[in-house]
Amino acid sequence: MKNTSGSGGNIFRKKGFFIALYSCLGVVAALAIVVTVANRPPAEQGTEFAYEQEETTPVGADQVDSYLAGFDEEAWFRPRQPQPEPQPPPRQPSQPPSPQRPPSPPPTPPTQPPPQPPPGTPPTGEPVEPHVEQKPAEPPGTEPAPAPEPSPTSEYEPTPAPQSQAAHFTPFSDGDRMAWPVYGETVMPFSANALIYDPTLDQFRTNDNLRIAASEGDPVRAGAYGRVIATGRNVRQGNYVIIDHGNGWVATYGQLMDSVPVSEGDIVSSGQIIGGVGQPSIFGSANGTHVHLRIERDEVAINPYYVLTARGDC
Repeated sequence: MKNTSGSGGNIFRKKGFFIALYSCLGVVAALAIVVTVANRPPAEQGTEFAYEQEETTPVGADQVDSYLAGFDEEAWFRPRQPQPEPQPPPRQPSQPPSPQRPPSPPPTPPTQPPPQPPPGTPPTGEPVEPHVEQKPAEPPGTEPAPAPEPSPTSEYEPTPAPQSQAAHFTPFSDGDRMAWPVYGETVMPFSANALIYDPTLDQFRTNDNLRIAASEGDPVRAGAYGRVIATGRNVRQGNYVIIDHGNGWVATYGQLMDSVPVSEGDIVSSGQIIGGVGQPSIFGSANGTHVHLRIERDEVAINPYYVLTARGDC
């Protein structure tokens, strides 16, 4: 027979050990909880309590309406405007500017003594004869140098008459009459406003000159005293001579021969031959041989009949 009393005592001794162990662990856990709660800060306790109070406090409808009354939904979705960056305040000068000094007056030039008259000068109060520079006498038989000729001007600008010929130039005045350059029929009249037929161009147009029929080689004479200011040739007037008769009166004599006996600057008298009738230019070929006469007053073409002599005076 086995003895069972000894084994039963060991079992109880083991159970008592575990009971004591678990009891100690429970006491230690309880002490840890008590210490944790005791050391907890009062602010956290108050916050937890206040949070619990907010969750349980009911909100009234009037509070919701007053909150939503100041809320702007459109402003919530509008983009925010960039705020200007703050500018630093201007730096103040560390030292005040020094006051400007007034400009100093210019230095006074030293006083010069009055100039002394050269030796031999009579005392003050007596008249002094002016000094005249004596030119060296020219040797006998030497001719004086000729006066310089006037420089040529433009084609249509009146050229000043030489002093030696100025007495022979009588200016044309209002009321005076000019002689006819040639004696013949009018093949194309003056017409500044109305249209007339031009057989050369085969069209109707205005005409600023008078065309007088003549035979080739007939002499062409100046209508009045004047000065030749231009000679030349173009496709409209052929060979021409322009004479300034003075006081703004200028006459152009065209459709002349190639050789012209006058030149620019010459003084001509009334009735003096200034050329001969030549072959007409391309712009007057249908009119036959004729003289182109254009008269201007202050650069405006006028009807030559107003200043030409009557037919009986030719």
